[in-house]
Amino acid sequence: MRNMLAAATVGLVAFLVQDIAQAATAQSPATLRAGPGMSWRRIGEIPAGTDVQVLSCNPGWRHSWCQVRYGSKTGWVNAPALGTSGSQVVVAPVVTTNAASLKRRASMFSRVIETIPGGEKVDVLRCKSGLGRGWCHVSYNGKIGFVRGGLLTRKGSVIPR
Repeated sequence: MRNMLAAATVGLVAFLVQDIAQAATAQSPATLRAGPGMSWRRIGEIPAGTDVQVLSCNPGWRHSWCQVRYGSKTGWVNAPALGTSGSQVVVAPVVTTNAASLKRRASMFSRVIETIPGGEKVDVLRCKSGLGRGWCHVSYNGKIGFVRGGLLTRKGSVIPR
C-alpha cells in the first residue's frame, strides 16, 4: 500500500513540475484551433517567437485564418497573431503600443503597479475579450497585473488589427 501511495505521489509531482515548466515557457501564445474561427475547439497553444509552417490562409468571418503546422499538430491560427522573423513565419510577440499602466486590478481606478514604456514586450496570460479589447492579465518584469487591451498589439504582425 505504501509503495502504491509513493508511486502515485511521485507521478503527481512529476505531472505538476511538467505543467509548471510548460506554463513558464508559454509567452503570449496564439491559440491553435481545429478550424478557421473562434467557435472551433482549442487544440493547443503556440508561444510567441515560435516558428510555424503556414499551409494555407483563408478569409474567415471577421478576420483571416491560416492553417499552420506546429510540431506534430496541424490547426488554424488567427492571422493577425502571425509575423515574420527573417524568412520564417512566427507567432508575433505582444508589445505595448504606448506607455501602459500595469494595474493591480482590471479597473481604471486601480492602483498602478508600474508604467510599461511603449514598445515593450509583455507576456499575456489571458485577455477575457481578446487582444485589443477590455483588460488583459499580463506579466512584465516579474510583476503580474492588468493592462488595457487596446494598448497591446502583436509586434510585426503580417495583418495588424
